[in-house]
Amino acid sequence: MKDRTDSPRDTAGRAAALAAFDRRDDGADLAGLTEQAPARPTAPRADRDPVTASLRFDHDDLGLAVRVLAPAGDPRGASARAVHGQLTGHVDEADLRVRRPGRSFGVRVGADGRFAATGLERGPLSLEVRRPGRAPVVTDWFTV
Repeated sequence: MKDRTDSPRDTAGRAAALAAFDRRDDGADLAGLTEQAPARPTAPRADRDPVTASLRFDHDDLGLAVRVLAPAGDPRGASARAVHGQLTGHVDEADLRVRRPGRSFGVRVGADGRFAATGLERGPLSLEVRRPGRAPVVTDWFTV
């Protein structure tokens, strides 16, 4: 029987998949998916309208309405994806973080609760909301 060795590429893919389900935020509350509109079929390359999916996550008084945008035929390729959304409920002084496997980054939330994360690459993503005096709230992982 031949010994099986993983190529570095296989190992990196496995590490990314495991990181996507990292449980470091077990102390956070989960905002469950409450609505999901199916993604539009991929448009022909000549069509620059974004392929979108609409998601809604809710937890107690917090709501996150999210649209995933992936323009077809964009010359920037995979990094042209974006997530636009709005926080509703008690969101005064809310901090929003975009979580990717192995890293996260902050996103500005407007006074009206709107936010946008642009220049994203394809892959798993989760959102984390932190509010003073409350436990952090994270969304399920979804794909952009």
